[in-house]
Amino acid sequence: MRKWAILAILLALVVLTTGCSNKKEIAAKDQEIAELQSRVSSLEGDLATETDRANQLNSDLDVALAEYQQKEQVLLEKIDNKSVITVSDAMMFGSGNVQLTQSATDLLDRVVEVLGNYPDREIRIEGHTDNVGIALEFQERFKSNWELSTARATSVLHYLRRRHDIEAERLAAVGYGEYRPVADNSTPEGRSSNRRVVIEVGPKL
Repeated sequence: MRKWAILAILLALVVLTTGCSNKKEIAAKDQEIAELQSRVSSLEGDLATETDRANQLNSDLDVALAEYQQKEQVLLEKIDNKSVITVSDAMMFGSGNVQLTQSATDLLDRVVEVLGNYPDREIRIEGHTDNVGIALEFQERFKSNWELSTARATSVLHYLRRRHDIEAERLAAVGYGEYRPVADNSTPEGRSSNRRVVIEVGPKL
């Protein structure tokens, strides 16, 4: 958002530097330009601070999740100013289940320990599945992969809310089902990659 604000101010500067017809107008425009330039510098400083803070958060998460990353259970990425944690569903849940495993709660506890130093961050949880339909024994609970992926995302959300008392306004959950794959569903390895939970941690919009 700050990038767009900077661009808007720069556009205003261009407008202000054209069409001045007398000295009073020029003086007034010069004053406005100086104020806008000061605002640009302030926004650029804010953006640099935000980038540094996002880098530090990602670094802290990298240390906290090193064990899981070494075992290839977790992938940590920095996308824009967000830390994106991707976890295999096998680590988080049993087959057709939405109850968190002990490994999942241990992982979430480590993430929350880091986030204690970043109370201004929002947490968005995504549930994803492969394209294999819901097994017959689970169809009474989940009509489709959408319901399953959504239930898993909200399971993570409720754990963070109940166990760690994270403010509700910082939390969001969404289920994408099979519709945002990251790998080919025609292979077992691809389907395994697509069954995942993604936790995005970033600045408030």
